[in-house]
Amino acid sequence: MASWIRSFPLLLMAGVNAFAPSSSFIPTSFSPLRDGRASLRPTNARFAAMAMNQQRPDVDAGFEFKPASALVNGFLAASLILTPGLQVLNNPFLSSGGDAYAQGATSRKSTRGAPSTDANKDPESVLRLALPIPDGNPIREAQASLEMSFDKALREIRNEKWQKCASLNRKAYSIVTQKKNDILKNVPEARRTAASDLLDEISKDLGDLGTTIEKKDQPKIERDKTLALRKIGLVEEMMIEEFPYSIPKEYANLPQLKGRAVVKMTIKKADPSNKFDVDGKIYDQADFTLVVDGFTAPVTGGNFVELVNNGFYNGMKVQRSDGFVIQTGDPNPDDEDKPHGVKNADGSPRELPLEVFALEDKKPTYEVTLEDDGRPLSQPKLPFSVYGTLGMARSEDNANDASSQWFFLLFDPELTTAGRNLMDGRFSTFGYVVEGNRLLSNIEVGDVITDAKVVSGLNYLQSPAKK
Repeated sequence: MASWIRSFPLLLMAGVNAFAPSSSFIPTSFSPLRDGRASLRPTNARFAAMAMNQQRPDVDAGFEFKPASALVNGFLAASLILTPGLQVLNNPFLSSGGDAYAQGATSRKSTRGAPSTDANKDPESVLRLALPIPDGNPIREAQASLEMSFDKALREIRNEKWQKCASLNRKAYSIVTQKKNDILKNVPEARRTAASDLLDEISKDLGDLGTTIEKKDQPKIERDKTLALRKIGLVEEMMIEEFPYSIPKEYANLPQLKGRAVVKMTIKKADPSNKFDVDGKIYDQADFTLVVDGFTAPVTGGNFVELVNNGFYNGMKVQRSDGFVIQTGDPNPDDEDKPHGVKNADGSPRELPLEVFALEDKKPTYEVTLEDDGRPLSQPKLPFSVYGTLGMARSEDNANDASSQWFFLLFDPELTTAGRNLMDGRFSTFGYVVEGNRLLSNIEVGDVITDAKVVSGLNYLQSPAKK
């Protein structure tokens, strides 16, 4: 343990630096940037000394020092996540189990007993599961057979994995073929013929997948499975006839996305002579496909889609990239005296409510974290378990002042383990990068969003002026 701490003194200081109140200061390269310089955030000299000397605070002081937790919070302090005028959320230490501590107080959010293994890291899978389709439709069983269980079997190194994959595929095939009519019951009459044809295609695709599994061609297996799952997702979307819940009237002055939208985004290096280097492959530009989920985050998603459609982000630079998040959206990153968000049509500052849709709910919760709502172990429909999660940045002491700043989360299971982190339920998530996410690893501060446009779903956007 001592050698581990000795290897990462700055990270340990960063974690302590962000969360321990005191009047002393220690500079850290992980602090939020202000006017191009690393800012100095208050820290506790006692804890900093212990970090450097590889000591632990006394347990009877009400605080257990955990190097891994301090490391995590060093990243969080540097990342979440607002540029000048807005500060990092005052996150408690991320615990590997038990209570989480912050600023000398104990958080109510216990991580004991929360799910932490086999987190769903597939953005397309999470989005399919978030679709508001009727409970109990058999298509969910087929989907489940082809997703996490199948992927887990494929990762095995023993020969038995092929038998497991074949069994899961047969189960999905049986459901799609034998329960076709049950699946179609939830599809509106006008779409039923198209959905029926799509189910026939899926049956054929799964038959072909079975043949590919027999050949043990893993790359083709993954491609064929992905194709079948995307068609399953299309059938599920056909089941949604109308937006499934009402949005509180107090947010009628904000854009709302009552469906899903797809955004294409291109990022280039500020210097055209520089290229993106990802795993030794060179790219002239980084192209991304983002799915914005208005079913789960209609207000947050509507705000983002409207800003993209208005060209707000075109020409904007990446303002933070630290290996944990990539953030942009501040119109005045170098001037603390100017607004760091956008305005409504009436000239008032646009402030979005925190918007979190828990798995057990029928609609989002607004203006309150899941922890403050008395549900510290509840999980959101769009969790931070996916590399390339889209989240809204907000200030430290106000959950409801997000505006135009947003971030890509670069998921790391060691830092944001699903079910054991304090980000889920505390920040609004509104979608995922579904294509190009590998390129996020080489996005740097100063890189430029040269183009962002809505390529589908704009018909679901309701701007206040158009209501």
